[in-house]
Amino acid sequence: MVGARLQLWALVALAFVAGVFGIYMSGVQRGIARQQAKLDANRLDNYKTAKEAADEVEAMDDPHLSDLARRWVRKDE
Repeated sequence: MVGARLQLWALVALAFVAGVFGIYMSGVQRGIARQQAKLDANRLDNYKTAKEAADEVEAMDDPHLSDLARRWVRKDE
């Protein structure tokens, strides 16, 4: 009688621990997915910025590019 009750309580405790662990792991997975979404958004923003800069440089003519280069490249003295 006492042994059967003890087994029942052990099973209830095991089920509770398994449930808590399952809830914890689903939260971990949700957090990982959220971080991955943030990284993907940052990566996309960086790609768009690089693409805009590349398109802007391609749209410039040679004299304009050389004027910009003179401003940014230091002179050897």
